[in-house]
Amino acid sequence: MKWLSVLVAALLAAVGLSVLLKDETGYVMLNWGEWTVETSLALFILLLAVAFVLAYLLLRMLIRLWQIPRSTARWSEQRRKKRGQRTLLQGQVELVEGQWQAAEKHLLKHVDSSDTPLLNYLGAARAAQQQGALERRDHYLQLAYKEDKKAAIAVQLTQAELQLAEGDPEQALKTLTYLKEVAPRHTQVLSQLARVYEKLERWDGLRELLPVLRRRHIFTDEEYKRLERRTFRGLLDAAASSGDEEKLKEAWKSLPREAGADPETVRRYAAALAAQGHGDGAEAILRSTLRKVWDGGLVRLYGEIEGANLERQLSVAQSWLESHPKDPDLLLTLGRLALRNQQWNKARSYLESALAASPSAEACQLLAGLLEQQGEKDRAVEYYREGMRLALAGPGGGAAPSPSLEKPAATAAKGLPESQPAPLPPAAG
Repeated sequence: MKWLSVLVAALLAAVGLSVLLKDETGYVMLNWGEWTVETSLALFILLLAVAFVLAYLLLRMLIRLWQIPRSTARWSEQRRKKRGQRTLLQGQVELVEGQWQAAEKHLLKHVDSSDTPLLNYLGAARAAQQQGALERRDHYLQLAYKEDKKAAIAVQLTQAELQLAEGDPEQALKTLTYLKEVAPRHTQVLSQLARVYEKLERWDGLRELLPVLRRRHIFTDEEYKRLERRTFRGLLDAAASSGDEEKLKEAWKSLPREAGADPETVRRYAAALAAQGHGDGAEAILRSTLRKVWDGGLVRLYGEIEGANLERQLSVAQSWLESHPKDPDLLLTLGRLALRNQQWNKARSYLESALAASPSAEACQLLAGLLEQQGEKDRAVEYYREGMRLALAGPGGGAAPSPSLEKPAATAAKGLPESQPAPLPPAAG
């Protein structure tokens, strides 16, 4: 179409030129050997124009013929690339849909024609792993690395991710440790390494990594704090399981100051101290922490540990009633400490108040034991049953105590031996 337009334009130009030169009387004579050609100037110009157009068209045709092999090769290459893109897309869709065998087949079908063979091999590695073909997975990862060595970090990150998903965190750790040496600031490397450390409970390694994670904002503030608390608690648990008192205390001292504001971390340390026979140390750390942070778990633990001075321990707990008069954890702790100090009436009053505030299997068991000791076996059986019901109900299942147990503390306290002190009124404030 383009050539036809050029030809028509040339002819029109020639006709126009001949019209302009029709009154021209000049002529042209060409002499070549014995041949002589004579014609008018207008006809000569017209023939010259036609000859030019024909030469131009002939030249273009020769150029096109010369370019046919190259054009054919380019068209074939474009066709192969489109085919490679089509199978890559199909394989990725099947990968998302969980069609592992089909995905692997299509991702590798035209990988030689793909513009992004790295993606083909990485996808095929994932599909192979889902089929349990670990050797094929590693082979595809090697091909991906050979295909684009500049993407070595991406390939090895994928390898670590697949190793972790396969349940081989040790191998994932080796891969990520190497990557950290190669790319110490890579965000994804640091993130995955932190998660592998946590999974393997390598708390020392994770603690060394924490400052880098904070500086580079790898996690959100909430995620980082969770990871930090998990690390500190893990370090304490590891030291506690060793049974070495000095190691436990060194682990506690090595923690930053903010760790002392985390009730669960403090609870683990105090429980470990008490388990190693250092009740006084546990009592001191709990007392100090509860002055700053009120926590039910710490309050309950305070009643479970046994310090050297039980009377002082009970007195300290009673001093907290002024600020927390209806706290069920505190009332339970006071009942436990009163029992340990053999102050039966106080113990009964506190335990009944604890049950009134929030029924719990633990309080029922303690009160049942006390009642049984005091000869009230029928009532003790009722509390044992109620405790069993609450224990089976689980957390939140004690909102409705048994009607037979809903008695005021003063009424329930009747019948105590005269030799014992009169029971205290319920510690309801």
